[in-house]
Amino acid sequence: MILKLEIQERRHDIDSLRVIAIGLLVFYHITIVFQPWGSLIPGFFQNENSIEWLWVFSGLLNVWRIPILFMISGMGVAFSMRKRNLIEFFSERSLRILLPLIFGSAVLVPFQMEIWAMRFGNHKFLSSYSPNPAHLWFLGNIFIYIIFCAPLFFYLKKNPESPPGKFLKFISSSIFGLVILIGFFILEAEILVGSWRFGNASFEGYAFSLHGFFMGLLCFLAGFSFVFSGKEFWKILKSLKGVMLIIAFLLYFSRLGNEFTNPPWLMAIESCMWMFSVFGYSYSYLNKKNKIFLYLAPAAYPVYITHMLFMNIACLLLIPLDINPFYKFSLIVFITFAGCLLSYECIRRISFLRPLFGLKIQRKTNRN
Repeated sequence: MILKLEIQERRHDIDSLRVIAIGLLVFYHITIVFQPWGSLIPGFFQNENSIEWLWVFSGLLNVWRIPILFMISGMGVAFSMRKRNLIEFFSERSLRILLPLIFGSAVLVPFQMEIWAMRFGNHKFLSSYSPNPAHLWFLGNIFIYIIFCAPLFFYLKKNPESPPGKFLKFISSSIFGLVILIGFFILEAEILVGSWRFGNASFEGYAFSLHGFFMGLLCFLAGFSFVFSGKEFWKILKSLKGVMLIIAFLLYFSRLGNEFTNPPWLMAIESCMWMFSVFGYSYSYLNKKNKIFLYLAPAAYPVYITHMLFMNIACLLLIPLDINPFYKFSLIVFITFAGCLLSYECIRRISFLRPLFGLKIQRKTNRN
């Protein structure tokens, strides 16, 4: 039973990578505030003086920042299934995903949107109530994937040598298999981004889109298969990480020279190269205990849930100030992360708040 054997050890690299990915997501959202088109996205402030060069870095992240989180979520599902049956798994995932989604959509998002609406100075606080998932759309997608995929996953857990199990191992355990997997991502991008029926879609437009849903499903299934298949996938990435990183940079520079756009099939390849190289380097260098990541790992989920709230509070206070835009950007970054981590310190100590922000129910021997 390969799945049962290979997931016994704690994968510190995946925990660390989740922290890094969430941190980059927060940074990415703050850079939007300092782009000339920032106000076109509902819920985002826009500074009068732009810092457009920040997008050189954020544009690099754009094609893989969300896909890699879907892959990590698929890996998390494989780990979560380790000591649970189907009913226990659904209960645990509902508590960890569905409850924060409902709470965030009903309480946190309306609050952060009210703060955003106050930017004009004439909006009465809490004058309207409009619950919606906003940036928590990601959780909704994950929960849908779990509902439909869990029966298959538990079938594979009991029958790893079944035809579906052999196929997942094949695409995750050889270079040729990874090429086929990348082909699925290319096909999805060409159909849902590049075809005439979906010609107005954007590769980076993940939220509330068919492209985002099916691309996320592919990533979710791939993440599960990478854990399901054992160590071969990780050995391949460890040996090819440098080549994949070079390919990723070459495709990025091509996109950079074309105003951050490329044909969908090329962007799909670039996305895969970034993710695979990042997994390869994290597996090589981060798969060990680290005090900073051990602290931040349980904080990542609450930070994701609360970051837009604290970002909007920081923007409401600082955007009107006539100071250097980069100083302003730096202060917003600091206040956002500080607010998120301080709130985490409060949340993790209050038992009834923990599940509302995706933390496990506290036990006597568990402080995180």
